[in-house]
Amino acid sequence: MSLDRDDDFLVEELSDLRSQLILLYISLSELESYIELNRTAFEKILKKYDKVLEGNLKEQYINKMVNESRPFMPETMNVLKGQLARVETIFANAFCGGSRVIALRQMKSHLRDQVTFERNTVWKDMVRQERRNHDTKLIEPTEVKTYKVPFTNFQLDASILRQIFCVALSIAALIILLCVDCFGNRQENYCFALLIFSAIMWATEAIPLYATSCLIPFMIVPLKIMCNPDGSVMTAKAAAKATFSAMFSGTIMMLLGGFALAAALSKYGIAKAFASHVLSRAGTRPMWVLLAIMFVSGFLSMFISNVATPVLCFSLIDPILRTLPDKSRVGPCLILGIALSSCIGGMTSPISSPQNIITIQYVNPNPGWGIWFGVALPVAILSMFICWGLLLLVFKPASDTPHLNTVKPAKEKITWQQVFVVFITIATIALWCAESSIEYAMGDTGIIATIPLFVFFGVGILNKEDLHNFLWSVVVLAQGGMALGNAVTSSGLLKDIALRLKDGIADLPAIAILAIFSFLILVFATFVSHTVAALIIVPIVQEVGRNLPVPRPNLLVMGAGLACSAGMGLPVSGYPNMSAVMLEDPSGKPYVTTKHFIISGIPTSIISTVLIFTLGYGIMSAIGY
Repeated sequence: MSLDRDDDFLVEELSDLRSQLILLYISLSELESYIELNRTAFEKILKKYDKVLEGNLKEQYINKMVNESRPFMPETMNVLKGQLARVETIFANAFCGGSRVIALRQMKSHLRDQVTFERNTVWKDMVRQERRNHDTKLIEPTEVKTYKVPFTNFQLDASILRQIFCVALSIAALIILLCVDCFGNRQENYCFALLIFSAIMWATEAIPLYATSCLIPFMIVPLKIMCNPDGSVMTAKAAAKATFSAMFSGTIMMLLGGFALAAALSKYGIAKAFASHVLSRAGTRPMWVLLAIMFVSGFLSMFISNVATPVLCFSLIDPILRTLPDKSRVGPCLILGIALSSCIGGMTSPISSPQNIITIQYVNPNPGWGIWFGVALPVAILSMFICWGLLLLVFKPASDTPHLNTVKPAKEKITWQQVFVVFITIATIALWCAESSIEYAMGDTGIIATIPLFVFFGVGILNKEDLHNFLWSVVVLAQGGMALGNAVTSSGLLKDIALRLKDGIADLPAIAILAIFSFLILVFATFVSHTVAALIIVPIVQEVGRNLPVPRPNLLVMGAGLACSAGMGLPVSGYPNMSAVMLEDPSGKPYVTTKHFIISGIPTSIISTVLIFTLGYGIMSAIGY
């Protein structure tokens, strides 16, 4: 037993020595680069000065002032290079079998990681990643397939051909449904045709999701879908006004407020510092590192959304991934842990995912952060532990890599900007939690969301570039879904569908109805996307709940909204999975594949869904939903 402890102590000491040598190499390399950069700057500035003023200052100033300064003396650079060579030799002898080539390659990879990590924020990385992939592409194809158009000399890319087919299918479905009387009412028929058209466009992603959302308001008004409360058809002007009023609400404002909090927490390194401090205390055993990174992902998803959180966490574990042996099981296990826990974290707060923003729109009165936490956190925490156990069972990460490199905590000094951002963040969340008790004064959560927007941009914490980096595609997508939901309600289609569904399930208990809708949403969210599932199904769930013998719309809507985040069985099931499947090891092979998601994600999805309509149902019933 004592020998095992001695071995563990030796392994930890070697791991710590490796980390210290790498950090020393990075510091020395940055110092060398700093000296070279400043010397080059002096030369270029003086060269420009001489050129503009036709002088000859460069040679004199360099020889007298620069070369005689201690940082630029030849002996200083020789000492620095000697220290670098000494670190390389020690690292090579201790960890690379004496090979300086291998030692240099490993240490320089860490140097690149450090430079990249310091220069970029998670917000910029996430926006760049999303813009590059347009919400749809998972892996760039290595070979472009083309097809010849019959009777012509044109050739079309396979992806373009797929887009054309999906758009044609959507238009065909729209035209057919416009001509078929399904509900005995013109407005309901036309609205149903628009609903199916939008669902096909969103599900197939024939064009970007947000582009489809922009098309919806244009189609609502000419089709004359909107109706007045007395059943008469709205005029075009009134319909346009009603449509646009539905597209901007307190819910959208809360989404923008969440973006402001996320941008500030990322820009000033608060999220990174928190995550690195937690991981630094997780030790070196894979099982505890996995649990720590999963809970960091779930916690950060509450405040910087489960769209941005995976990017931050992937960057944190990158130093671990780069030092793993070939075909290690730890890499896929950690990456899947981050992806699945971020999906689970998507249900933890009202701003943690786009589907929650959509769900809140249909809960009346607004649940606020307090009620949402009370329902979602127990379900999410249990799901996280179950997912952790499942990943350990499937991958057995300690079998080939018993110890990992320790993640070093961020050691930057605390600045007044960081203190100010944390204060405003806590104050905003506290007001959101207390929204129900201060509704008489605030009126809506969207009013509270203006606080971080005004304060951060007003005092210069965030700037115009940060505003441009907001995920406006998600905002537009949510606005299109709200416009469609308003049209479906106004036309009477939603009530008609709900009444027809009610006939088949009215006699079932509420828990059984929630279970049916939860599994329906789970299938849809797994194969399409979480957000699209919420856009299409949550409004129907609300109307079904209203028309039950004992109305329970809030319970069904909130349960359905949580179920949207439970779909995580495929790479296309959500933003975290899409981010995970794009990560590649140093040889260019993806760390995780569809098989990994099926083995780990589907069981986790099913268990999370069962917890939603059992534990979640019990909590919601206890609070009167």
